[in-house]
Amino acid sequence: MPTLRPYQPKDYAHFLELDLETALDALVDATPEEQSALRERWPKLLLERHAFSKETFSAPSAQLFTLDDDDGAYLGHLWLTEKIDAVTGTRFLEVTTMGIVRGGRGRGLGRVLMQKAEHEAQARGLEVIELSVAGNNRRARDLYRDLGYDTTRRTMRKRMRAP
Repeated sequence: MPTLRPYQPKDYAHFLELDLETALDALVDATPEEQSALRERWPKLLLERHAFSKETFSAPSAQLFTLDDDDGAYLGHLWLTEKIDAVTGTRFLEVTTMGIVRGGRGRGLGRVLMQKAEHEAQARGLEVIELSVAGNNRRARDLYRDLGYDTTRRTMRKRMRAP
């Protein structure tokens, strides 16, 4: 049975690899050069935007959980951040990032992580959980729909390439 526990600095390399893989998967039309640049920039972005480095996870109002298999191998993670809606001023819980390693997918582990998110929201007295999902990630979109999540906004993009 998988174990969900608080993140520890020893998890950083696994977290970084999976989080970067998830980000790259979302960039379906990225060039190899853009993918390479993202690989190089990702740790810096985590540090600058979220105060998250190999040594410490100190993102404000955030919790990071790690999912391990029975042998202690890294299966995935769930990063939650409490935020305030700019329009209404109400507090909500954001699933900042969630990921399951490729070999662990299709086993209900994403559902386990989302149930943890819902438990955390209830424990904090929060009535809303928000997340973003890549348009090409059908498996995740199906999971969220199955759990009762609704689409509230869409981001559209057009890639303008030089002639």
